Amino acid sequence: MVGDIRNYEVCLKACEGIQVVVHLAASTGVPQSIENPRRDMEMNVIGTFNMLEASRHLSPYGASRLAGEAYCSAYYRTFGLETVVLHFGNVYGPRSKHKSSVIAKFFKRALAGEPLEIYGDGNQTHDFIYIDDLLQAIFLAVKADVEGEVFQIATYRETTINEIAEKIQKIVEKAIGKKVEVIYTSPRLGDVKRNYSDISKAKKF
Repeated sequence: MVGDIRNYEVCLKACEGIQVVVHLAASTGVPQSIENPRRDMEMNVIGTFNMLEASRHLSPYGASRLAGEAYCSAYYRTFGLETVVLHFGNVYGPRSKHKSSVIAKFFKRALAGEPLEIYGDGNQTHDFIYIDDLLQAIFLAVKADVEGEVFQIATYRETTINEIAEKIQKIVEKAIGKKVEVIYTSPRLGDVKRNYSDISKAKKF
């Protein structure tokens, strides 16, 4: 999806002639949402609304998005628009330089010779998912007969930030032959202590 999804005309033009829409455009990250909640809402809620409005004039499609789930459900029930919502875990993998997620950030800092900064005690957990596994889930959601459903897509395993830091330390230190430092700072407002996804429903399909 190219362009600003907050603009309905951009969404409408982008959807012309398309049979399936996988909606991945979003504002991500807790710090960004706290810093600018209005932009976060416009991107994640209004953006999803614009994509739904533009798409209901086309063939039914599978959509994957967390924000706007209620609209997806409503459009499926009201207009018969075939939507599928996928709740992703924390995605990691190649080509993540632009991401502000913890794994991408840790690798960038370690490779630049900077310390890995952990907010709080590092025992907070996330459920991580590799990009190839995520793409497979999207492909299956598009092909399967699961309209109107919501699925958790992750590993169903809690991994602490300390574990991630330790693994990245070892990988980078072995690669560059230099010590990677880890430092602890104050917890951030809005950070979740525990986060993992129940994927039992997705495993049935």
